[in-house]
Amino acid sequence: MSTRVPGHVPGQSGQSGQETGQSEQQVATEFHPATSWQGRALARGARHLVKPLVSRVRLTPRVMRFSQLGFDTVTLALPVHADVHIAPANEGGVPGEWVMGGRDLIAGRVLLYCHGGAYFFGSPRSHRALTWRLSRACRARVLALDYRQPPKWRYPAPLEDAVAAYRSLLQRGYRPENILLGGDSAGGNLVLVTLIRLRELGLPMPAAGILISPWADLSASGVSLTDNADYDPLIPVNLLRFVAKTYCAGHDPRSPLLSPAWADLTGLPPLLVQAGSTEVLRSDAEAVVARARDCGVECRYQVWENMMHVFQALAGWLPEASLAVHEIGAFARESVAQAGGEVTQVAGARLVQGSDA
Repeated sequence: MSTRVPGHVPGQSGQSGQETGQSEQQVATEFHPATSWQGRALARGARHLVKPLVSRVRLTPRVMRFSQLGFDTVTLALPVHADVHIAPANEGGVPGEWVMGGRDLIAGRVLLYCHGGAYFFGSPRSHRALTWRLSRACRARVLALDYRQPPKWRYPAPLEDAVAAYRSLLQRGYRPENILLGGDSAGGNLVLVTLIRLRELGLPMPAAGILISPWADLSASGVSLTDNADYDPLIPVNLLRFVAKTYCAGHDPRSPLLSPAWADLTGLPPLLVQAGSTEVLRSDAEAVVARARDCGVECRYQVWENMMHVFQALAGWLPEASLAVHEIGAFARESVAQAGGEVTQVAGARLVQGSDA
């Protein structure tokens, strides 16, 4: 059950008279309290085991490439339901995969998904445990992009790939009101900058954008990077600053197409933003929400108490994650309906034209 909070929310429950991660932005929030033992155990384990290990990693091009392979290997252990169909994709010259979470999908509805991974690791394979559940919740095919990343590629390669894939969907007959853009962490950044670029190019906007713990300020200036540094169970701040500098590669980190938290978001479609209360990136989420509302963009903001970065990937085991995915699905379905998209159920929804490959 969520509570409407007109401002900042507690970063850590059970602290007497103390709140962490308070942003300089005061934004209306849907606050979801922590309820499960799984969430407490996960945060404790990540804080004492994973975060200290990650903090010691010295990133080099070789380590970055190894991280990509290692992350894929570990996350492929997360379960995928037996009735999920996965097929290779290539849209606009951008590889990826189609993920269909069962047969209860809407014909022509697509979620174009950009995985996270700090712009140097992660892939459609690493995010299957999330994308198949999003497919089912949104009743949409998911096109998970395998966009170009460092160390081999740098900005603006990911942005070019996302725009090319969206153009391809339009050219193949998908209606924009049936398309959703979604992403987590760096993928949330990519969703926002893609929407900004689509606006600049005069292309029709999709029905909505879904942002899971978006990494939206590569200048690393949010107050939660300091206030939540000790409470975030997963992300070391020093590593975050390093990968931001690496990806920007000499460009102004506050450039709108690098840090959408600083961009003019006028004309963007409705947005849903989800973040954990103790994340170092919580300020990024709040900056996006405040910016969107200042620009007249409809934006819902949900804060999940004590949840780690991209906790939604653990839906099916973590109750809060399952509820968060359900919220995403409800938002997606409502946004498509409001945009005038297809809402009729068609068993075994098919691609508009061409094949899955």
